[in-house]
Amino acid sequence: MNQVNQHDLGESIRVSREERGWTQRYLAEKVGISRSLLSKVEKGTRQLSAEKLNLILDSLQEEIVPVNRVLIDYLTIHFFSNQHLKLIEAIIGMPIERFEELDYAPKGYIGQYVWNQVITIRYSIDDTVKGTVMEFSGQGCKHLAMRLKTAKSNWQEFFRKVLDYQGNFTRIDFTLDDFVGSLSIPELKRKVTLGHVWTTFQVSESHGGTDIINNESNGETLYLGSKKSQCRFCFYQKDYEQRKRRGIPLEEAEVKNRFELRYRKEKAQSLAKIISKTHDLTKLFFELLNGAICFYDRDPNDPGAKVDAKWAAFIGNHGAITISLETIPQSFEKSMNWLIHSVSPTLEFIQEVDNHFDSNLINEIISCGELSSRQQKILENLIAEPDYYQEEVEFYIQCLQNMKAEKIHKKSKAQLTH
Repeated sequence: MNQVNQHDLGESIRVSREERGWTQRYLAEKVGISRSLLSKVEKGTRQLSAEKLNLILDSLQEEIVPVNRVLIDYLTIHFFSNQHLKLIEAIIGMPIERFEELDYAPKGYIGQYVWNQVITIRYSIDDTVKGTVMEFSGQGCKHLAMRLKTAKSNWQEFFRKVLDYQGNFTRIDFTLDDFVGSLSIPELKRKVTLGHVWTTFQVSESHGGTDIINNESNGETLYLGSKKSQCRFCFYQKDYEQRKRRGIPLEEAEVKNRFELRYRKEKAQSLAKIISKTHDLTKLFFELLNGAICFYDRDPNDPGAKVDAKWAAFIGNHGAITISLETIPQSFEKSMNWLIHSVSPTLEFIQEVDNHFDSNLINEIISCGELSSRQQKILENLIAEPDYYQEEVEFYIQCLQNMKAEKIHKKSKAQLTH
């Protein structure tokens, strides 16, 4: 292949790779070559064997699977209104019967409703200043997103509806999940320390910890902006957090890194108005990110400074990322993760005992259990709206089937090596 054609081929590979949001390292590992070799191929200075070249071309012909996902991840909305029942129906689109009424409420509020422990409504009867407050946790936002999808609506319409009802957004977390580790959080922290960054923030913090007992890192976190600021960014290693909180092994974590843009008070309300009018929430996310921070290969005041290559690729390749209404809500995710990662070995052991002694210990153990009020309410909601929860149940079934297949594969591989 002549030099001109080799250069054109390399350029074509680079463009196709970046359209998918893939880093060089990701594609290189996917086809079994080094990142440095792929870099030379893209520059047109090296050729690959026909086998490796075909692997690359086949990979670039695959259906594009997003390597990132943008989410609305947390919302708090305040209404100067005591008509909480009307607001629940109009804004969330759910009858009050779906909620559990708690026998306590924060100071200044008369009552409090919760739905699946992820959506909370606080209300006052006489005090319009306290009014009605709606709070959606990360899981609450996922459920809301699914309801919007079911109703053939979207986030923009939701924000417009809230504003039409004179709602005030007091917190918005705008989040990007990185599935493949496009950026290194420890490296970003190092760049901040070295001053290889331009930012509108005046304060940064970084955290990291170690589980001494298990001799495991708890992951790294970088904060930009103070705790009291109305705008604060948080970049952290989500896979390490999932291992610490839920016992999920690093290699099984769906999300590697999380980038959160946190807005409060007036800035949250200003962002809400922008969201209600925008047609591209992904573009908005990157505009907000790019307008507040940029990482460089050296001090940005140096005349020879260039934008860090990985950061440039991360910021510049967001066309394939879409605001997600596809995320599966996980009403009983914690219960499933606890069963899978902590209890399943014990269950398997008891099942073997049952098989050996023809006993029924598993079912006897289950019959001794008693549902909590929260679990009972979730079950009522599952029965009341089976179509809504069907996708979530199928999601867990698929996860378990995948784990079972992986277990069988590992056993077969181990047998072959012995």
